[in-house]
Amino acid sequence: MFSSALGHFTKKTISAVISRKSRALPVMLAALLMTGITACTEKELDPNDPKASFAVAKEPYDDENFEIAITKLGEFKSRFPYSQFATEAELLIANAQFQLGRYPEAVVSYEQFAKLHPKHPQADFAMFRVGESYWKDAPEEINREQEFTAKAIEEWHRLLAAHPDSAHATEARKLILAGRKRLADHAIFISEFYCRKKIYHSCAFRYLRVDKDFPEFPEIRRKALLAAADALEMVARNKQSDPESDSNLFIRDKSTDQIRAEAEKARASAREIK
Repeated sequence: MFSSALGHFTKKTISAVISRKSRALPVMLAALLMTGITACTEKELDPNDPKASFAVAKEPYDDENFEIAITKLGEFKSRFPYSQFATEAELLIANAQFQLGRYPEAVVSYEQFAKLHPKHPQADFAMFRVGESYWKDAPEEINREQEFTAKAIEEWHRLLAAHPDSAHATEARKLILAGRKRLADHAIFISEFYCRKKIYHSCAFRYLRVDKDFPEFPEIRRKALLAAADALEMVARNKQSDPESDSNLFIRDKSTDQIRAEAEKARASAREIK
């Protein structure tokens, strides 16, 4: 009987202990994880061994701990500025900034890398990433400023001029086309804004610029030319009703008939687009 009670007690005790440990397991795992991270960050760089020190500095990057990687790789660069691994450390820092979404910082780092190491095998990659960083920071909405889209396109053109056979050339060309389409749509949006405000001379001027600036998009050009023609008709109508007004761009040196002729010319050009 005593033995049976002892056995029962032991089972209950073991069950309780296991239960408590089960509840404590997440806490224990978190503690172990933090210990591992701390151990990683506390690894020291050996001032007498650049290769080993670089391996230590690169470890957080390989583990995708990019915040820590930036610190460790920066420390490595400061301690071993003339090491053969310093250049790679620069590029990894830029990559880590990019992965963290710190695109303005990444632009600076990639630009510096490409400028300081133009013959490096990864120079073209750095140039591509400058454009990609601007692209990531650019808004997709066409009703917002597209300064960064234009900068991205400019950087990719620079890449293609310097490295036409780059492994990143095909992707750069694809993104340039996407960026140009975004800029064209933005230009159409601005043109429409001036038409809604009944500032027809500005509306017509901007639509005509779309036709000249974006020859690779026939549908957009056709739409812009037809809209420009309609706006020019409104300019002519306003001039006819108020001949003395000099508020419109086309009124200053064109007659009503000449403005209407410009409108018909725009329509004819739209019809010719294939």
